[in-house]
Amino acid sequence: MYRNHPIVIAFLLITLTLSLPTISAQDAPTKPFILPIAEPAGPSTWLFGQPYGNTVGAYNFGTAWYSAGQGLHFGIDVSMPCGTPLVAVADGSVIYLDNLAFGAGPHNLILRHDAVGVTTLYGHLLNMPPLQQYQSVTKGQLVGYSGDPDVTCDSRPHLHFEVRSLDYRTAYNPIDYIEAPWNTLAAVGRFDSALFQMDLTNPRQWMRLDDQPPVAFGGARLNAYAQSWPPPNNERPQSNTPPLRPFTPLADVEWSMRPVSYEGCCSFPWWHPSEPNRLFAVDGSPGYLAGIFEWNAATGDLVGLTGDAPPPRLSPDGTLQIINAGGQISIRRLSDNAEWVVQTGGFVPTISPDNARLLWQVQNGVSVPGATPPNVEIWVSDLDGANARMVVSQPRVSAHWLNGEQLLISATERTVTTLSVYNIINSTSYTLGSWDRLRGLNIAPGGQRVLFYQSFQEDTTVNGVYALEMQPGAVPVKLPWFGGWRWRDSESVYYIPFDPASAAQSLAYYHIPTGENRQLTDPAVMPFSITNGDWSVSADGSRMVFQNPADRRLWILEVAA
Repeated sequence: MYRNHPIVIAFLLITLTLSLPTISAQDAPTKPFILPIAEPAGPSTWLFGQPYGNTVGAYNFGTAWYSAGQGLHFGIDVSMPCGTPLVAVADGSVIYLDNLAFGAGPHNLILRHDAVGVTTLYGHLLNMPPLQQYQSVTKGQLVGYSGDPDVTCDSRPHLHFEVRSLDYRTAYNPIDYIEAPWNTLAAVGRFDSALFQMDLTNPRQWMRLDDQPPVAFGGARLNAYAQSWPPPNNERPQSNTPPLRPFTPLADVEWSMRPVSYEGCCSFPWWHPSEPNRLFAVDGSPGYLAGIFEWNAATGDLVGLTGDAPPPRLSPDGTLQIINAGGQISIRRLSDNAEWVVQTGGFVPTISPDNARLLWQVQNGVSVPGATPPNVEIWVSDLDGANARMVVSQPRVSAHWLNGEQLLISATERTVTTLSVYNIINSTSYTLGSWDRLRGLNIAPGGQRVLFYQSFQEDTTVNGVYALEMQPGAVPVKLPWFGGWRWRDSESVYYIPFDPASAAQSLAYYHIPTGENRQLTDPAVMPFSITNGDWSVSADGSRMVFQNPADRRLWILEVAA
């Protein structure tokens, strides 16, 4: 039983200290390398994509792509347009040009840095680097141009960068060598909603940017987890769209910050979808199935261990639970534990915001970036599984609930994404528009509008965050900021302004109907840093929670009492 979990005993020994979180030691200027891109990060230049190590992407594609590297991603991926200039991270010498025994085609480069005792690999270059074998290079010198592993410059243009031992047999975490505010960079641009794959029998292991293990090429797979979170791509349901939350605009109030957990806890914190004082996280001791811990966010007190991991899949209001028992899908009403089986072919559905219907996606094959995409079917039914019908069937399509009657359909062809609204009651639809390199699509509570961002456009004035109303003929409005955001309510967001030069982050507020844009915290007075760019806002919009990378505790930033 989870009540006997060893971590429970540890709770009795915890005393929380009320001090401001310090910025992570990983950001201290002690590392020997500079970034391999001379330009600062941003939507027009480059964005941090996939980190090194135990990533969600490596877990899903480890057997196909990373089997030689123990199933882990043995470099970092940095998204950027083809032709972006790349520079030497330190003084060194050219060892190999286009040696594809190391992979990372169509072109690559390996430099040797004897003063540091490692080599670096620049992968997926646009063309052969303008260098000669064995020539010396200096820190900051141009060494090549970024490309695309699919040789299209619109499929997956990015730099794959590795740090290896001098004999090339071991890969190390480039973040341990490169001076940069990595948690700030991770706040926007990444490939997946979660960066790292949690082993539910060792939930603290390899869950941060700076705690990843070396990779011994040819060694046994390290992430062959029996139970893990998030679910594999083909078992992951669409994200919930919260019900309408029409709060009043945020008053000009003070904010405060306090810790709510013990040291080392926790990755992936989340709030109850409708009860704003209930905060949850997964934690546990090695060798035991992890548990779900709950805190009272109003008091900071531990409520207790409320169940075994993984986290439950709930309806947008938290009153219904979706259960997957070996491919048999059922819905449980939590008020009386009534339960019924629904026929979805084993695919996990998402419940509509009004608790009336189900949505699920059937992917006919494995979706591998760079390969021919499989066909995807979008299905809906009543809550009890009746009246099931397919509404869309095509490759590279996805759907999310806007409300109880409408779906937002997203279909991508090459780099262009088309958004449309489909009414499941009368089977009508209308197109909102098409946008190049649309990313970060995020639906407001109630489904009245969405936010997304565009990046790497030739016209750099296009790049940025946009708000789009879910109405025929609506024109997206570019917002006066760039960063990572979370919805406060149906009309406003909190956002973390993107400052690629600083490890200290801040919180800001933007009200979409009026354009009110306000800084809420001052990093000089209340500095904080968010681990992995992962943070979450409570259902009433009064608090946000994040893990501090310095003490690895959960901290709450909130409207002061």
